[in-house]
Amino acid sequence: MSKTIIHGARILDPANDRDETGDVLVVDGKIVETRQKLSAPTDAEIVDAAGLCLAPGLIDLRVKTGEPGEEQRETIATASAAAVAGGITTMAIMPDTNPVIDDVALVEFIARRGTARGKNRIYPIGALTRELAGNAMAELGLMSEAGALYFSNGESSISNAGTMKRILTYAASVGAIVSTRPIDDDLAGSGVMNAGALSAKMGLSGIGHDAEITAGRRDILLAENSGATLLMDQVSTPEVLSDIEAANARGANIYCTAGAHHLFFNEADVGDYLTYCKVSPPFRSETARQALIQAAGNGTISAIVSAHDPQPPEDKRLPFEEASFGAAGLETLLPAMITLSHQRHFDLLQAVRLLTSGPADLFSLPQGRLAKGAPADLILFDPNVTWECDSEHLISRSTNSPFDSRELRGLVKRTMVAGEWVFARA
Repeated sequence: MSKTIIHGARILDPANDRDETGDVLVVDGKIVETRQKLSAPTDAEIVDAAGLCLAPGLIDLRVKTGEPGEEQRETIATASAAAVAGGITTMAIMPDTNPVIDDVALVEFIARRGTARGKNRIYPIGALTRELAGNAMAELGLMSEAGALYFSNGESSISNAGTMKRILTYAASVGAIVSTRPIDDDLAGSGVMNAGALSAKMGLSGIGHDAEITAGRRDILLAENSGATLLMDQVSTPEVLSDIEAANARGANIYCTAGAHHLFFNEADVGDYLTYCKVSPPFRSETARQALIQAAGNGTISAIVSAHDPQPPEDKRLPFEEASFGAAGLETLLPAMITLSHQRHFDLLQAVRLLTSGPADLFSLPQGRLAKGAPADLILFDPNVTWECDSEHLISRSTNSPFDSRELRGLVKRTMVAGEWVFARA
């Protein structure tokens, strides 16, 4: 029987609106007790956490790896190692791999590989359509039974409204959650950054708000009519946030996520054609960034994701128009949110909620809280330490981080999964 008692931490448990100093006892991978003061069993490992925050392990709903098919970008093992260094104890793997995660065998492969090589809990995300082509619906029911957490078409949109309607109707009948990226490919065209005066000045083609608004409104309408639960992936425009609020006021089940970097950066951070800041959706205006922050604070946004999308250096060290979209984000997810809390955009408990109980509640996961009997997936972090991100020192196999050379607050010191320490910072 393994026992660990963590003494004197600032306990952050958003699921119970708890922010107080106390102790936590872990026995055989489960949380047994949390109290202001606990007596340590004689055979327990004792961890002095004075000056540190103790929170549930983070849950990241959007992580890309290159495995299978493009392991030079990232493997499940390297992504998992980077994740636990960032305090992420649960992560969901996007389906746009090679081959695509569009059948039971691939769902089971990702689950097995995660168990064998991962340091954290790993859930596969099933593809909505076969090969992400946007045409034939994939086997949602069978993949759900095999362990797919939810279903997404990755970066690929489903342009045919009839296909989208059939998918949402079927998903509603089997209780599956559908996630869509609100992007109209025809309107987005060959855009590479936010459309506006800055993109025009830089001579770069832009992606306007209309590309997100048009697709978002269609999917919201179809989800309402079908009764499906829809998770809108990485919303970046105030208009779609407003549409989600209005739909939910009418009784719909529409949720959304946002990327941590979209709350942190705006279009001006593209600067001198910095390809590390070329992401999809693009960094928007400062007005849009502030709207995202407000939506994260008031609950319109249910979860913040890393949007981890690693790219090899050779795919980023190109002219801006030619460089790949994507950014590494596993190790900067929590520091980005802590930094925003230090800037008084929202309090620390709300920042942690968006990374723990928020995503857990979407999928009725037992983790993401410090309740008695919950899995002992825990992190200890220093919320006050200041550090400069050096992308070359990130654990991820690809180090294309927009946070490179940025000053951040907060750093994970130790990470526990199922009662076992899987990461400790020297």
